Amino acid sequence: MVNTSKISPVPASRQSQFYYWITSHNWCGFADPLVAAIKTPLGALVAAFVVVLILGIAVGTSMLWAAGTIFFIGAVGTLWPALTIRGLRGQLEFERRRVTEQEPVQTKLSLENRWPWPTWGIMCRRDLSEPKPAACGGLPAASKTTFTSLFTPLLRGVYPKQECLISTGFPFGIYNRSRPTKIKNTLIVWPRTVPLKSLLDSAETRPSEDRFTDARCGESGDVLGTRPFRNGDSLRRIHWPQTARTGSLVVCERQAPATSAIRIVVDTDPTIHETINGENSIEWAIRIVASIAMAYQSKQAAVEVCFRGQCVRVGQGTSGAVRFLDHLAHFESIHNGKQSESLDAKENQTTPPKKTRTDCGVFQVRVTTRQGLHRGSEHQSVQGDQLCIVLTNEDNDEAAFIRHTKFGRTIWIRQSEDPLLAFQYSWEKLCHVG
Repeated sequence: MVNTSKISPVPASRQSQFYYWITSHNWCGFADPLVAAIKTPLGALVAAFVVVLILGIAVGTSMLWAAGTIFFIGAVGTLWPALTIRGLRGQLEFERRRVTEQEPVQTKLSLENRWPWPTWGIMCRRDLSEPKPAACGGLPAASKTTFTSLFTPLLRGVYPKQECLISTGFPFGIYNRSRPTKIKNTLIVWPRTVPLKSLLDSAETRPSEDRFTDARCGESGDVLGTRPFRNGDSLRRIHWPQTARTGSLVVCERQAPATSAIRIVVDTDPTIHETINGENSIEWAIRIVASIAMAYQSKQAAVEVCFRGQCVRVGQGTSGAVRFLDHLAHFESIHNGKQSESLDAKENQTTPPKKTRTDCGVFQVRVTTRQGLHRGSEHQSVQGDQLCIVLTNEDNDEAAFIRHTKFGRTIWIRQSEDPLLAFQYSWEKLCHVG
C-alpha cells in the first residue's frame, strides 16, 4: 500500500521573500564609495595605474613603462586644468535690467585669458536654465573675447540664481576645474500678465466709524459748505458775502474725489497648491494677481496685495508699478519654503489690522485653489463685495465657470493650455454678465 502522507513544503510566499532578500541585499555596501569613485574618469585612471603597477612588479619591468605613461596622463590631465583656470576671468552681463516671462534678452559673457599661451576647451554654466554647459571653445593668448547669446526666462525671479561658473578639463577631460564669474548686473524677471479691458466695480475709500457722512473734504468737486478761514487757505476760496455778514473770513469747502479701493489676497500655503499645465499653481496665481493689480493701478485705484502675513500697497504711477512687480519677482516660490523680500518692498509693507472693522467695505479678490477655498483665507476677510478665483486641475467646463457660493462670486480656472488666458476670458465674461 502506497503511503500517501506528504511533508508540508515551505510556503511559496516565504520562499519568494527569501529569494528576493538573497538577490537584492547589498552584500558589499562598504565598497559603494570606491565603486562610485572608479566610475569617474580620474578614478578609472588611478585604478588602471594601480593594476599596471602591480603587474609590473609581479611580472616584469616592461609593464612599468605603461604605468609611467598612465601616471603622466593623470598628472597632466589634473595639473593643466588647475593651471589654466587660474589665468581665466569671466564676467556676465545682461543688456536689460527688467524683462517679463517668455521675453528674450541678450546676454554677454566676457572671458579674459591672462596667460601668454592659448587655452582650449572652455565651458561656461551660466545657471540660466540651460540643461548643459555652453561651449566657449578656445581663447588666444593674453586676449579678451565676448560671447553673446539670447536667453528666454520661463519663470519669474532674479537671474542668475546661483554662481556662474567657467570650467575646463583640457586636455584629456579626466578632471575639471572651475571658478565663478563676476555678475555685472542681475536680471529681474516679472510675472507674465494679461490686459483686462473691463473692470468690476470696486468700493470707494473705506469709511470709518467716526464719520457721520460719506462726503469728504478736498480741493476739487462741488461745494459742500462754508467754514472759518485757516492759515494757508487760498484767497480765491473766500466766500465774500458770508465774510461781510459775519465780519470774519469764511471760505468755501469743496468735495474730495472718490477713490476706489481693492484688496487682492493670494493663498501661498504649499499644501493647497498643485501642478497645472506643467507648473505649480502658485505661479499661475501670482500672474493672475499681477494682472488684476496692474489693471486697477492704471485706473488710479488704491490697490493692496496680501500674501504670507503681509500687505503690500501698490504705489501710483510707473514707479509704483515697477516696485510692486519687483517685489513679486523677488518673492520666493514654495519649493524651498523661504520668504524673500525685496529692498524696495519694505517701504510699502503694512501690517494688516488684527481686528477688522464691521463697516470696512472694500472690494476683495481672493486667488486660491480648490483645497484652499474650503480651508479659509490666510488673511482675515473684510465685509464687502468679494470675489474668489479658484485654480483647479479639473477638466475644463465652460458651462459652469462662475458660481455663487458662501464666499461670494467664484470664478473657476480649470485645466487648459494657458490658465492665464482662461482667466482673462472668464474675467471679461463676468464683467459683462455683472
